[in-house]
Amino acid sequence: MIELIYLLLSFGVVIGFIRLKINIGLSIFLGSLLLGTFFGLNPGDLLDALYTSSTEWTSLRLILIIISIMALTSVFSQIGYLKMMEKAAKCLFPSEKYSLAALPALIGLMPMPAGALVSAPMIETVANKLNLPPEKKTLVNYWFRHVWEHSWPMYQAIIITSAILGITVREFSVKMFPLSMIMILIGYLFFLKPITAGKDEKGNKKEGLRLFLKSTYPILVIIIVSIVLGYDIVYGAFIGFLSALIPHFKQVSKKEIARYAFQPKILFLLISVMYFNKILEITGAVETLPKVILELNLPITLVIILTPFLVGLMTGISFAYVGMTFPLLLPFLTGFDKIAIAYLSGYMGMLFSPVHLCLVFSSEYYQAELGKVYKRMLIPGLLLFVTGIIYIYFFL
Repeated sequence: MIELIYLLLSFGVVIGFIRLKINIGLSIFLGSLLLGTFFGLNPGDLLDALYTSSTEWTSLRLILIIISIMALTSVFSQIGYLKMMEKAAKCLFPSEKYSLAALPALIGLMPMPAGALVSAPMIETVANKLNLPPEKKTLVNYWFRHVWEHSWPMYQAIIITSAILGITVREFSVKMFPLSMIMILIGYLFFLKPITAGKDEKGNKKEGLRLFLKSTYPILVIIIVSIVLGYDIVYGAFIGFLSALIPHFKQVSKKEIARYAFQPKILFLLISVMYFNKILEITGAVETLPKVILELNLPITLVIILTPFLVGLMTGISFAYVGMTFPLLLPFLTGFDKIAIAYLSGYMGMLFSPVHLCLVFSSEYYQAELGKVYKRMLIPGLLLFVTGIIYIYFFL
């Protein structure tokens, strides 16, 4: 029980620091040190954990992906592709505000860490034109980036769920697809409908599609390399960057690309998140969490909801709450309704996690106050959970 208290206290400190407007990366880093200290790690152990978390392939892979994405964004900006995306959105959508949802949702079809960093600059021009505050930009980008994670079969969490529970990916995706539709509807009602856009102009679908393909072909390259051909996303992101850079090599500033790709604040934030997860791994803190909850003899439904939610909240990673909790909950997941509740609960924890890369990177990119983002996301998030439970109860 004391381990659970230490874990919750350390996590509360991270949230408290963020609310005090301390740098997000620094808040997570300090919370990691506190967690390690609570679990008996000495300064040498903490340094070893920092070195390991910063140099192991899992972290280096993420760093390379982020650097490639940021470099690609710089190329996009310099050669005018972001402007071209804006024109494409105008042609494709009767009201340009709908492109704010469509572009992140497109990127959401490509399972990749911090994918919101790809869509953030794509929607920024339109968002600025519509005078959206930083928090609204963050919410729209973050929310619609994750609408497919309930049902898109390429996501690791769904594949792992299938393997653990012995159900087909197809069955899981088909039955959970309405949750993606519910999330899109809630996002529309809360984030898009209130936006006052200019008078709808007649679109030109053919021209819009041409401009869209021309301006996003590097992203399509990433999808082909990583999803169609099945190579690691780290190679897809790098090849996508090269596909944008090489045709325009002479006209872009390589110094500007390097400056934008290697931003110290972004890299420190990434290292801090990976450090936090490494401390969780070394101390076994998250692994003790499901066991402690099971020992409390709570009602089964509450256990199914609470366990994945807390692990999702602590890690900010979808396959973590599946991989860590579903094997322990296996005796209780006797029907698809209980499986769906467990998955949705973990998803909600991940969605609100302050160590979720997409959330912290979106906030950092738009310079939004994370506290305000949480306040605006609370009611839509609760509605998503309640509506999802109703769907599961009556239809699954």
